[in-house]
Formats: sequence, C-alpha cells, structure tokens
Amino acid sequence: MAVLGVIAHFTSRGGIRMNPIIGLRSLEGSHTGANMAEVIMEILREYGVEEKLGYLMGDNATNNATLVRALAEEQVDGTYHYDAGEHRLRCVGHVINLAVKAFWFGDVDRSLLQDTVIVTHDTMAEWWKMGPWGKAHNITVYVLASPKRRQEFKRLGGNTILHRDNATRWNTGYTMIQSVIRNRDAVEVFCQCHSEYLDSDRLSVDDWEQLADAVSILEPFHCATLRMEGDFSELHNILVELDFLQTTFTTVLQKYQSNPHLHVRRAAADGIVVLDKYRELYKELTVCVAAVVLHPAYKWEYFEVAVDKLEWTEDQLRDAKLRVQALWLTKYMMVSSIGASEGERQPDTPLAPATPFATWRAQRQRVVISTDLSPSNQLTAF
Repeated sequence: MAVLGVIAHFTSRGGIRMNPIIGLRSLEGSHTGANMAEVIMEILREYGVEEKLGYLMGDNATNNATLVRALAEEQVDGTYHYDAGEHRLRCVGHVINLAVKAFWFGDVDRSLLQDTVIVTHDTMAEWWKMGPWGKAHNITVYVLASPKRRQEFKRLGGNTILHRDNATRWNTGYTMIQSVIRNRDAVEVFCQCHSEYLDSDRLSVDDWEQLADAVSILEPFHCATLRMEGDFSELHNILVELDFLQTTFTTVLQKYQSNPHLHVRRAAADGIVVLDKYRELYKELTVCVAAVVLHPAYKWEYFEVAVDKLEWTEDQLRDAKLRVQALWLTKYMMVSSIGASEGERQPDTPLAPATPFATWRAQRQRVVISTDLSPSNQLTAF
C-alpha cells in the first residue's frame, strides 16, 4: 500500500517552532507527483491553511519536482501565487549522501552492486572497480558471511566487529572503512589465511593509505549529516555546510594533483561534480540565501568573501541581492515580528565542540551591529 505522511513546520503565536504530523494517508496508485499533490491539498484544505502553504522539503527524486508544480497549478485561482521553483527545498542530508555515493561508486553501474551475503567471484569483481574500498567491502562481506569466519577473525586479533556497508543507510561506507582500519593486523592475517578467496582483495600499503584518506574525506560528510538532522538544523546552515564540504573535496584534488590516476583523487573528482550541481541549485533558492543574509554572524559579507574566493561570481551576488530584496518587500516587510511569550522559550542550540567545520565557519563569519530596525530599514540594517 502506498502511504504519504505530511509534517507541517510553522511558528506558534508564542514564537515556538512546531512540527506536528498533520496527515498520514494512503495513495491511489503510486507516489507520482500528481497523486501526492492531491492528497496534500486535501489535508491543507481540511485545516484551512492552503493559502499559507510555504516551502516543501523532500529528497531529490523527480516526483517531488512534479509534486511542487502540481501544487502550484492548484493555487492559480487569482488570490495566491505559488512559485514552484522557489518553494521546492531539497533535503540537504540526501544531497550529502548523493555526493558521498558519487565518491564511493563513481560511474560504476550500482545496479550490479546489490547488498548480498552471498560471496561469489562475480560480485567481488564488481567491487574491485571501487579500488581500495571495494576490496575493504569484499573482505568485510566475506568475514561476516558465516559465524565460523567471525569467530576466526576475532581469534586472529580482531578487537571490534567489522561494520558492513549498506546501500540505503547513510554513512555506512565510512564506518566500514573505519572498522577495517582499526582491525588492520587481523584483516591482513585473515586475508593471508584465506588467500584462495581473498588474494585479489589483499590491501597494499598504498591501499591502506588511500583508505586512511577516504576516512579523512568522509568524516566531515558524516558530521555534516548529523548536524543537519533533528530540531537544531536550520535553513541558513545549508549553503554554509555545502560550501565547507566542497573545500574537503578540493583539498584532496590539490593534494594529489601530480597523481591524477590515483583512485582516491578520481573519487573526489566524482564527488565534487555532484556536490557542485546541488550547490548551484541552492544558490538559486532565494530563501536559502536570505537565511544566510539575515543571520547576524554572516550577512552579505559571507557571500562577498565567497566572491573573493571565486566561489560566487559578481553577477550571482548582484542577482541574489535583487531576489532577496524582492522577497523581503513582497512577503515579510509588513509582517509584524513575534517573540516567545514569557514562560515560552525556544530551546537553545547546543554549543558545538571545536571541529574543522567550526574553525572554517568562524573564518567566514562577520558580526555587524545596527540599531535602526524600522520596518522599511530592517533588511538593510540586518
């Protein structure tokens, strides 16, 4: 049975962010954009909030683009204009995962790499195309394929169980490589004992170095996924996180500039193509730019620094300023501000420990204080 769940995100009269489930309905047919739009509009009309529909957050599946366009068509009654292009938000966790998958698989046909506990030469050969982490995958699957092998691996010095990667669970490739590196001695002895099956998967010194590099590359993506989930994730963080992750791939490309055929460098090149694709899409979303601009630690200076670093063009910045100004004038300037009433207070975002991301972010932050907050001057003041 096809089911659609709808979660609403809004601010209460007391200034508290709310996110209740407002609908869980079955669909007639599959999850097409048109089918989902019909159910969502039905739910919104039941609550009487169809003209308050704001932004839709979903993954990057094409049916979500169709969904937003179908909702826009429902709204063309002359009283409310709904811009499909501006109101579709893409789940940044999914974007991060797509970039990691590009790093992990490159242009290999992923349909040939289904999760399986059956170890055959053909399945192992497909994973060899992924270089050192393909070998790490084969070793892990082989060890975990039977209780007898697990016990043998532990007797050989395995201090922790190997973690199997999974096609649908984010960051499992990262945790798998971590577990293989932690058990390096046991892995090498085990491969030697099972050379009949694992001889082609034995990891060279160069392979181990690339696995260590892969962990260093994927750790920021793992941490970014955790930062961008749950109640403490906020819209202004999307562009900031993606900009930071782009520098992670760029650093690898620069590090191995003299060795372009090394697998880890080619993987980073594949990852940065996907990441840049979605960074460009986010740049076109006015609300994401506005969220950064209205953050007191960033403002327009964040994007001016990006122009200096050739991450944005002058034309992109000029266009963004016009779009943010238009959004302010048409949607928000005349909306009275609300604040939490006494006794109601939004939970504070917990202080993050010092991390590479925190250090990078601090270098991009600017704080400018203004006291003129009259309605007509608020955007410029902020």
